[in-house]
Amino acid sequence: MAYAANFIPEIWSKKLQKIFDKSVVMVPLCNREHEGEVKGGGDTVHVRSFGEITIRNYVREMTLTDDNLVDPMSDLVIDQEKYFSFIVDDVDKAQADINIMQGYTKRAADAIRRVVDQHLHAQYANVDAGNFLGSSTVPYTVTKDNIYFYVTELGRLLDDDNVPQDGRHLVLDPTRKALMLNAPEFLRATGLGDKVVTNGKIGEIGGFEVHVSTNLNQANGNRPILALTKDLISYASQIDKVEHVRPSNQFVDKIKGLYVYGSKIFTNAELVNSAGPDEQGAVLWAAGL
Repeated sequence: MAYAANFIPEIWSKKLQKIFDKSVVMVPLCNREHEGEVKGGGDTVHVRSFGEITIRNYVREMTLTDDNLVDPMSDLVIDQEKYFSFIVDDVDKAQADINIMQGYTKRAADAIRRVVDQHLHAQYANVDAGNFLGSSTVPYTVTKDNIYFYVTELGRLLDDDNVPQDGRHLVLDPTRKALMLNAPEFLRATGLGDKVVTNGKIGEIGGFEVHVSTNLNQANGNRPILALTKDLISYASQIDKVEHVRPSNQFVDKIKGLYVYGSKIFTNAELVNSAGPDEQGAVLWAAGL
């Protein structure tokens, strides 16, 4: 029997989104407040921010000078469209002792997660140029004995830009995770020091929540460690379609899905804040080991 009787697209879309949300690392570290405005691929989300307010000296009975409010706006384009499509043969389905569609829907969500994590991590290249330590061609050699120093240097760069202390995150690869877990400062950390939490989070150190991902980008064999707040990357997405098809010339069920998304780091010229969005992050280039 085909899956059609039990296949409701809205339910499977929610299942796919739930699996995706549980496994993705970078998405929870982004600003997603405009996500509800996405209708499909090619959409443009208009992002508003707030202009500056001037503080002036006050003298009694003086005539006050008013600021004319500025309403900065820029665009986030949903320019990424990814799909999956697979078939389940009736014979294989009859002989299987597991729910094939359920299992491969999970695989589809995991595959989307890997693509999206890499896409979002690639936004490190748009961090303010003054917030880089090293480069892909001249990286720093990071060891268990100095990694804490470099973490605090990333924090200093954020401090220099008046970025709030709360809500800072650090995203690194498994090799640097191993260095971090063996760093003396991490071993002396509080209860979270050796506790693995959700979405790749491994603990807290130097004012950052630490996350690990296997989907980070690299250049010249070196990987950038990304420090950020949720104000750095704006992200919006939607599982646009999940469909079941019963081809007329085959005894199979076909499941296909479309996932659309877009992301952007806004600059000071686009959105006016005390610390520009591109200053809400910092990057450390670490030499390959």
